[in-house]
Amino acid sequence: MNIEGGVFTDLVVIFAAAAGGGLAARLLRMPALIGYIAVGILIGPDVFEFIDDPERVETFANLGVILLLFAIGIEISFREIYRLTRVVVGVGMVQVILTASAVYPLGLYVLNMRPEEAAVLGLAAALSSTMVVLKTLSDRGELHSLHGRILTGVLLIQDLAFVPIIALLPALSGGDFLTDLGFGLLKAGVLLALMAVLGSKGIPWLLGRITSLGSREIFIVTVVAITFVSAAATESLGLSAALGAFVAGLLLSETDFGHRALSEVVPLRDTFAALFFVSLGMLTDPGFLVNNLDLVLPLIASIILVKFVLTAVLVRSFGFLPHTSVLTALGMGQIGEFSFILVGSAAALGIVNQEFMTLIVVSAVITMALTPLFMGGGSQVVNRLGHRVAMLRPHRLGNNDSEEQFPAMRGHAIVCGLGRVGHLVAEELTKHNVPVIGIDLDPYVVAEWKKLGHQAILGSSDSETVLEIARVKDARLLVISVGDSAAAWVTAQHAIRVAPDLDIVARVHWRDEGERFQELGVQEVVWPQMEAGLEMLRHSLNRFHTDPSEVETLVADLRNHLSFGESDDVEDMIERESGDVPLDDPDPGRS
Repeated sequence: MNIEGGVFTDLVVIFAAAAGGGLAARLLRMPALIGYIAVGILIGPDVFEFIDDPERVETFANLGVILLLFAIGIEISFREIYRLTRVVVGVGMVQVILTASAVYPLGLYVLNMRPEEAAVLGLAAALSSTMVVLKTLSDRGELHSLHGRILTGVLLIQDLAFVPIIALLPALSGGDFLTDLGFGLLKAGVLLALMAVLGSKGIPWLLGRITSLGSREIFIVTVVAITFVSAAATESLGLSAALGAFVAGLLLSETDFGHRALSEVVPLRDTFAALFFVSLGMLTDPGFLVNNLDLVLPLIASIILVKFVLTAVLVRSFGFLPHTSVLTALGMGQIGEFSFILVGSAAALGIVNQEFMTLIVVSAVITMALTPLFMGGGSQVVNRLGHRVAMLRPHRLGNNDSEEQFPAMRGHAIVCGLGRVGHLVAEELTKHNVPVIGIDLDPYVVAEWKKLGHQAILGSSDSETVLEIARVKDARLLVISVGDSAAAWVTAQHAIRVAPDLDIVARVHWRDEGERFQELGVQEVVWPQMEAGLEMLRHSLNRFHTDPSEVETLVADLRNHLSFGESDDVEDMIERESGDVPLDDPDPGRS
């Protein structure tokens, strides 16, 4: 098999550089994404020229975008985003309009651009990077957090808004805007409706048939085919190929095959995603940046500031807490990859020149590289300042959230986090006539809980004020089921300091985390992974007809050892309480 030497050599250089850049970034405790972009700049045509023609690898980079967004689409629950429809549509559309409107005069009067160029600048600045933000959320384990779900929905709306935005360009060059816009929206509507039907009926049927064949290879090939067919369908209609892949992933996430498809695609996703970010770095001209610092830096600062302020204000206006609003806004301060397409199309129509394109590309790459730092470092700053700065406190005080709201509450239970686990616990407690106060950051979750006639506080349980409002001193039980480990730890600290005799049940994600909670004084620590393992062990031993009393004794002893950090002797204990089963034993397990 012959491989074109140039492309093959380029791929060797890119993957070697990506490995080195990713490793260096991790050693410096920075996101791997930054390392990929940095080495891309170094090996590109403007520095060491290891690769003098980045367009040769552009196809592979596009594969990375498609696979990454497909995989992230599978990880996201479409139902969770649908529940936030009002806020994501409102924030997504209004933020695009206001950002473009705010950046337009900047280009016109400060940068001395022509009106058409300033309009393109505003539209390009309004689009954020779905690729960078969702990857950062995924790497940080925040895809399912409240601000992560809002960001995902807003970015999806922005991607859909690309249809009317791209239709604006002919109008800027003298074309028929209304005709292009109407045709574009019609194509988008028909395509999304078709994909929804196929996603709910056709894809599950097809994957069910493939699975029945028992061939992993055919399943993988089919999933990849679905990904690229969806991408090709959207691109053929003038939309983004990445958008089609993302929507296909969202639809697949609602089927029984989502998790399996994700596990098969992840290796390809990560490989090609690295290729995309390295190629992104190769597009950056550091010489242009050095020679135009007085132009690039103020533009970048202005765009980041405008998008941050607008997003925070808009999210806050929909009833979310300042804490959530700021965390959401931290993820919106970059120029997105769709802006490349927009500017390229504008250049093809003669609206902008090559220097303008370089300005947008350099600004976009820098803002993309800064995004993981803003989302990581900014999140830490917000959490630390949240209890000192009133505006950033993770709770809302008002007529409905005060200690007077629960004047007669004594001996009640407080459930922190009304997600799947917390909601189950709170609901069953109320059925047993236990008074419950729920605490959650999501205003929609709190509203739904209150509609059921229950007590709830909109806020974060790691706030001392929120715990005081919930009358933690008078409570009998505190259930900590929040997904954020840091917030859970601070919640337990506050509760023990204020009410040292309070019975606390906390969910943890790691064994050492559970040991820390127990050392702190938490009475009951639930480690879901351990509980799942013990239940599987109980089921397995019962299937082999082991004496039920022996099974329960073993499970209880294991739980005690694992829970209290005495697992060194667990293996000996299992050997002591178990025996070898002869292969020809007609009734294995019975003793």
